[in-house]
Amino acid sequence: MFLIGNNFKKSILFMLVILLVFTLLIPGVSAEQGKKSDLKDTVVNAGRIVENIDNDWTFYKGAQSVNENFSANNFNDSSWQKISLPHTWNAEDGNGIAPNYQGDGWYRKQLDIPETYKGKKLVLQFEAANKEAEVFVNGKSVHTNIGGYLAFTVDITDYVNYGQENIVAVRVNNEVKDSAPLQGDFTFFGGIYRSVNLLVADKTHIDVEDYGSSGVYVTIPNDKSIEENAEVTLTVPVKVNSDDVESKSNSIEVRAEIKDAEGKVRSRTELKAGGKKLKSTNVSGGSVEFTGTMKVNKPHLWNGTKDPYQYTVEVTVTRKGEVIDRVNEKVGFRYFSVDPNKGFILNGKSYPLHGVNIHQDRKGYGNAVPNNVRAEDFELIKELGANTLRVAHYPHSQYVYNKADEMGLVVWAEIPLVNTMTLTEEFSNNAEKQLTEMIKQNYNHPSIVTWGLQNEFGGNGFYTSRNASESLEEQYAAATELIDRLATKAEELDPNRPTTHAIQGNNSRDPDGYKEVLDRHLAWNESGSIDFASFNAYFGWYYNKAGDLAEYLDTLHEEHPNVPLGISEYGSGANPYQHDVIDEDFINNWDGADSRGPWQPEEFQNYLHENAWSIIRERPWLWATHIWNMFDFGVAGKNEASTPGINTKGLVSHDRQLKKDAFYFYKAQWNKEDQFVYITSRRYSDRTENTTPVKVYSNLKEVTLTVNGKDYGKGRMQQPGVFVWDVVELNESGNVVIASAKKADGTNVGDTVTTWKVVK
Repeated sequence: MFLIGNNFKKSILFMLVILLVFTLLIPGVSAEQGKKSDLKDTVVNAGRIVENIDNDWTFYKGAQSVNENFSANNFNDSSWQKISLPHTWNAEDGNGIAPNYQGDGWYRKQLDIPETYKGKKLVLQFEAANKEAEVFVNGKSVHTNIGGYLAFTVDITDYVNYGQENIVAVRVNNEVKDSAPLQGDFTFFGGIYRSVNLLVADKTHIDVEDYGSSGVYVTIPNDKSIEENAEVTLTVPVKVNSDDVESKSNSIEVRAEIKDAEGKVRSRTELKAGGKKLKSTNVSGGSVEFTGTMKVNKPHLWNGTKDPYQYTVEVTVTRKGEVIDRVNEKVGFRYFSVDPNKGFILNGKSYPLHGVNIHQDRKGYGNAVPNNVRAEDFELIKELGANTLRVAHYPHSQYVYNKADEMGLVVWAEIPLVNTMTLTEEFSNNAEKQLTEMIKQNYNHPSIVTWGLQNEFGGNGFYTSRNASESLEEQYAAATELIDRLATKAEELDPNRPTTHAIQGNNSRDPDGYKEVLDRHLAWNESGSIDFASFNAYFGWYYNKAGDLAEYLDTLHEEHPNVPLGISEYGSGANPYQHDVIDEDFINNWDGADSRGPWQPEEFQNYLHENAWSIIRERPWLWATHIWNMFDFGVAGKNEASTPGINTKGLVSHDRQLKKDAFYFYKAQWNKEDQFVYITSRRYSDRTENTTPVKVYSNLKEVTLTVNGKDYGKGRMQQPGVFVWDVVELNESGNVVIASAKKADGTNVGDTVTTWKVVK
């Protein structure tokens, strides 16, 4: 038995009191920071509760019959598949030789709504569902969203039973209907493939239904003036409850602070409605737009991969001094421009953009890739040394843009207007809706510098369909009207970011037809409708010779001197288990039609990238260049390179487990920190000749080679980062190939291959 003295008891009591006070005073955790509480997956932030509801859903692939009601509370779904989100029904068939399933998929979940939520605003936040999603609550259809790549919200306040069980049912359909995209060289994965949250807020709250955005818009001038004194403008739509509007005291206030990365408050202000406090404002429709400005002296700039520094803007809504809502948004201070002759300029200095395109799917997951798995993509992008991303061909998740912000990657974001359109008003309205959602949801990301409006629009020689009754001129007129409408909307929503588009490039098989497409689309730039232009240029792969890219770019630059030009896609396919010795005969006999066939040797991908980059690096006026693609990706029904259902143009395999040779070529060009030596054609194990050329990629200055103990000396530099030995002797088996280089500190780095053998 232990005796406790009075002083010790008093100490314990004092500590408990301090702990209680601390618990009561500590502010809620920001939902945007993603820190979860121990109570389920719930984030409490002042008066706002965000509960993740990804778990415990049931799923059925197929449509309901006329005698079934999948949304009814009493429907028995015990035979349905038990799943968690994110989820797609095309994880397997989305990358196969047969077309993937397109149709209805149904989801159901029991949602318990406590009595304590009565009097609150209840909203379901879907991060994405492809492509059409109809949401039911307790058997009633509440909302239908059309568009598969952006967040949307559903107000369920008036449809739930408090203190009881509720059933949420969602019918998702991924068929091609009258909305973008209508087609594309990627799988239209179906499902609720991103997370879903239940948001519970005070009836007076920062608008959670403003096109799926956070409801906080932070505008930083895209101007050199921010280096000395940055004037930040905030726009915050607030839903104001009628009780607060009618209250005589009307004590609702909206305040904002900017904090640096260390948490120090750099500026604060009270936001006003039309320059007045709420009680002096005429409130119409229950929504009020609060605005205000704050100044930050000499801000620490967001400076690309070198220094991607970010601030936090915190907006709070209070009633009689009590915080009832709070939203935190990360922002970055940076300014940029593009010069047709000097390329991309960040914070007043030349900043050549070289990077990759990315799709969002992965083998085994389809497009339903959890964030902890997707993190590997960004580790690989960092290792490569890219400094820009084209996020194709649709908006990606907030996780992707957040990572780009954190890593300093300059981003091209785009809507899924791919290849074709329809002439209906519904199509155009939905395209504008998707653009509006993309801009509002991503307004505050410092990484994003341009909004993409179309990809290869009309690139097939038509804008609606091959058999359309309208003439090509009529189709082009409709396309121009839509592009002008989208460009105008982008300018209205965000005048600080220019627009761009990806134009299908040259084609020697139909030079006149593709020249016409180029001229038609560049006319949108010349008219000022779209600001930048880039080209999907597959020289040496689908058409022409690899070296023809140089003349093509120079001609475009000469003919359109006032249009900033770039390359939105370039590259080639490669099966890393198909190999050949690439010599002049191979190159000259290459028929572009065969590039879609079963034979795509890894060495040819290397050859084309080496040629393309040697041309690109000599043209700094290109505003940005993006490799197609960082990763192999799923295209249901495709059958190339003996890899059914896969587009093989990635630098990394679909499962992210294999880096192709070309990955290391670009690492040698772009990553100067992680010094390495890499022997190419390493998987070319069975060779037919006793002599072979050897090629090594490295970001060091000199590389030496030994084979079976024989010293072949330093390699000939074909171009920076590429070292070649033209003739190396091999044994029939038991070959040991060693490449090595010396680092500045005197230590060696090397690579070894032991699998090569001669098979005759």
